[in-house]
Amino acid sequence: MRTVLVDGGLSRDHLVTVGRPPRYDEPGGPGVYASLAAVLAVSLLRRRRPESTQVALSTTLPRTDEDIRAVLAGAGVDLSLCVDGPAIPKLWILNSAQGRRIVRTAAAATAHELDETDDPGTAPPAQQGTTAPDALLRCAPVRALEGHRPAVTLVDPDQRSLAAGGWDYLAELTPRTDVYLPSRVQLTQLDADPVEAAWELRRRTGRSVVARLDVEGSLVLPSDGGAWRVAARTVDVEETTGAGDSHAGALAAALAQPGMTLVDATLLATAVVARNLAGPGISGLIAGDEITENELRGIRVAEEEQP
Repeated sequence: MRTVLVDGGLSRDHLVTVGRPPRYDEPGGPGVYASLAAVLAVSLLRRRRPESTQVALSTTLPRTDEDIRAVLAGAGVDLSLCVDGPAIPKLWILNSAQGRRIVRTAAAATAHELDETDDPGTAPPAQQGTTAPDALLRCAPVRALEGHRPAVTLVDPDQRSLAAGGWDYLAELTPRTDVYLPSRVQLTQLDADPVEAAWELRRRTGRSVVARLDVEGSLVLPSDGGAWRVAARTVDVEETTGAGDSHAGALAAALAQPGMTLVDATLLATAVVARNLAGPGISGLIAGDEITENELRGIRVAEEEQP
C-alpha cells in the first residue's frame, strides 16, 4: 500500500457570501481540504492502477471536534497520527463583489467570537509514523523537515514566513523539498510579476514548481526543465475556499504513484479543484461522485516558453 501524508492545520470556517445563506462552523483549514482532495484523487487513480493508497493526516485535532473527525474518517482518512490539543481557530471568510477577506478570531472559549487576532496558533511537527510516506504534503511549514525523508515532499509555503524571510526562508526548506506549490499571492512576495517569481524559484532552488495562478491556471515547471500551463476550460465557481489546499492534496496523491509526471499530476489536481469550486466549503469534495474521464478531458495543457 502506498501512503500520502498531509501535514496541515485545521480551522472552523464561517462562510459568509453576499446574497447567499451563511454557513457557520464548517470544517476547514489545509488539513481538511487537502486530505479530502487527496482521497478524491485516489479514487480516480484506483481505477487506473490496482494498487491501493492510504491518505493520512497529521495535525492537532481535539477529541471534542467529533464532527470533523467523522467527516475525515468517513472519507477514509487515517487519523492515527493526529494529536489532541487546544481549540481549533475560527475564521470568518467574507466574500463580496468588492473582494474577499479572511478574519482569524480567537478560538479560546473566554474570548469574544468577533475579537480579531493575528495569532496563527502552533502545530506540532508532523508525525510520520515508523516509515516515511510515499508523498508528504507540508502545508505552511515554518521550519525545515525533520525525521524520515519521504519519496516526494511537496511544500505549500507559509505566507507569513515567506513575507518575513523571503528567499532565505525557502533556502532553509529546499534541501528536503522536491516540489514547491506557491500561490499567486506568495509569489508576489518575491517579485511583482508572479510568473517571473515562479521561474526564479526553480532557478534558485533547482526544485520543481507548480505555481497556482488562479483563473490563469497552474504554471508547471519540472526541475529537469520545460514549462506547461494547465487550466480548466470552464469552471462553475460557487465558492473558492480551500481551492489551493485541494489542489495541493490532489497533487500529492498523484505524485505518490510510480511514474506519474508533474504535468499529469497537475491535470488531475485541476479537475479536483473544479469539484471543490462547484460547492460551498467542503461539499464539492464529499459529494460522493468520482472524477470522470470527461472532466479530465476538460482540462487544457499547453507548453509554454520562458518569458
